[in-house]
Amino acid sequence: MKLLRIGRYRDIAYQSFDFLLSRIIVDNEIHVVSNKGWAHRGQPTNELQGGEQPIDVAYTIVALDRFYKFTKDEQYRKTIRIVFEWFLGRNHLRQIVYNPVTGGCFDGLEEHEVNINQGAESTISYLMARLKMEDYKGESAN
Repeated sequence: MKLLRIGRYRDIAYQSFDFLLSRIIVDNEIHVVSNKGWAHRGQPTNELQGGEQPIDVAYTIVALDRFYKFTKDEQYRKTIRIVFEWFLGRNHLRQIVYNPVTGGCFDGLEEHEVNINQGAESTISYLMARLKMEDYKGESAN
């Protein structure tokens, strides 16, 4: 964390993270980087739908939380709820990824369906994200 206090490194971290967010937050939804192909310069990334995994969503929440707590930038705080709601159906399929019956989490989103496997990595990712959301109880996304 001390490294981020050094101006140059801090600025690079903000620029890099903000660039990533500009690519994955589209129309107030997160569309994480797909594992289904490569993004190419000048081409929209939202054409690579599917291959979205809970671990990417959870780590985005962790990063947003750290950036918010360090900067107090309200945009990071607002984005946390938007990203978390990916698990609850705010995604390109409009399907819930968290399984309230088992308490587990499906393994992700493909182009046209939810991957209904419920592996430990996905469930831990959801639980990690949900635990982080405890700091933001009662707040709503815009």
